[in-house]
Amino acid sequence: MPYRPAGILARMRSIDPSSPRLVWHGREGRIELSGRVFDNWVAKSSNLLVDELDATDATVVALDLPVHWKSLALAFACWQVGSVVALQDSGDDGSSPRAAQSTADADIILTSRAVEEVEPPRFLVCVALGSLALRWEGPLPRGAVDFAAEVRSHGDVYLGQDGDDAAAQLMRADGRTWTAADLADGVTLPADPGAAGQEAGRARTVLLEPGSDLRRALAAALAVWQEDGALVLVEDGVPVTERMLAGERITARLGTS
Repeated sequence: MPYRPAGILARMRSIDPSSPRLVWHGREGRIELSGRVFDNWVAKSSNLLVDELDATDATVVALDLPVHWKSLALAFACWQVGSVVALQDSGDDGSSPRAAQSTADADIILTSRAVEEVEPPRFLVCVALGSLALRWEGPLPRGAVDFAAEVRSHGDVYLGQDGDDAAAQLMRADGRTWTAADLADGVTLPADPGAAGQEAGRARTVLLEPGSDLRRALAAALAVWQEDGALVLVEDGVPVTERMLAGERITARLGTS
């Protein structure tokens, strides 16, 4: 049975917390998050969701975000507070009427794009994806929350009750609902040729090929992190080079589907 999100975060805090768990190669450069640092970002985001956006285990949160390290932290924060993540259908760039419909019943919308304001009691959160961004660039829609400007003021520890029911629905995407088991079971990690003589699947570093959608990235994270491994994500347009593979000590590569 795959570890559920809160279980994964607990392991990040207790098993080699200073070891890399998430590496991002973007156009701005490389970002490495240890288990402790990723857990801190999740905790800060969870506290923002609860304290400022009234998120509960009945809340639907739409992630209008690309594959990015911040997107993973925000998804795990939603799961930590028990909220359901709603994603666009695979292959949708967010501009179609169907994409708009996918967020129609969301209580909170997290977006990295310039969008129109939403009417209360719904919340709009604008997420600047620059790793060092301190605020949203450009004007905020009326009533919107600036994630980068607000999240750092929240605590590094989440003291609320974890939403970690084994049967809980974590995600809505591609016309169906997903639990942690559904997501992780949909990913078969490639064999690690260097694992001979070691416990299979432990502490490996897996690269997810560029071009994957966010559902695939979240499923890969659950599968890799339940084995205490590290996940490497690469932004579209950034080449995967032999130097990158060697530098990150990649042990397996996971395709886009």
